Amino acid sequence: MKKIVLLVSTIVLFFALTACVNLEPLPVDVDNYEAIQERGYIVVGLECNYAPFNWSVEKAQASDLALPQAGSSAYCDGYDVQVAQTIANELGVDLFVKAVDWDGLIPSLATNGSIDMIIAGMSPTAERAQTVAFSSEYYHSTHVVVLRSDSTYANVTSIDDFAGANVVAQMNTFYDELVDQMAGVNHLNPLGDVPTIVTGIKSNTYDLTILELPVAIAVTASNPELTYIAFQSGLGFSVTYEDSAVSIAVRQSDITLLAEINAILSTISSETRETWMVEAINRQPE
Repeated sequence: MKKIVLLVSTIVLFFALTACVNLEPLPVDVDNYEAIQERGYIVVGLECNYAPFNWSVEKAQASDLALPQAGSSAYCDGYDVQVAQTIANELGVDLFVKAVDWDGLIPSLATNGSIDMIIAGMSPTAERAQTVAFSSEYYHSTHVVVLRSDSTYANVTSIDDFAGANVVAQMNTFYDELVDQMAGVNHLNPLGDVPTIVTGIKSNTYDLTILELPVAIAVTASNPELTYIAFQSGLGFSVTYEDSAVSIAVRQSDITLLAEINAILSTISSETRETWMVEAINRQPE
């Protein structure tokens, strides 16, 4: 009984400290692996707003896999959190989760050092790779279109058949670049996050958006008035294999950490990754 009480007390103390801990920034121009080991924790940055990769949830609704967000009473759950926790466990350090707006993720990592890695459904584009270093992929997906079930475009089978549609995508993402492959559409100014885009589609402000398949499944599961279109080969978006990958970002100077992360990812089978993603989709809040 004493051991059980001690364990519960330790867990409660960890969550309490997470809410108020002053996370220590690290230098952005040195290899910080030993520093991370010495301080005993690693900080992951993500939006906590991009289900099923990551989302926010209140403590009362949090699953056993959810972790408290640093400086907040909210928790963060999702596929990314499970990947991050696996990495932290293998490194032998604690994990702290920091919610950061999408546009602030790379600056938080590479400029001010307030996070140590980004696990946020981020594609390893050449432009981003000029500023950060990317791991091997930790998930691979396809790109689909999300729209209202009653849309005049709901039965379209090719990206060439959306002429006249008002299309919006998330700012500073590969999705926004893909809009230009859709002939004759109105490419609207991108928005900051997916929930805002979803709200706009539901209210008929926009006709559709582009997302990767797991996110589309999550969005349509929570919003039954929406659906998604997955295209047959040759009728969808033209992308490279890398364009459909998502990777973990670290500082370019963190060579040792990157090698360790890649070694850990190599032990996670594709079957395990798919299982984790399905579980994340199933436990996301409605």
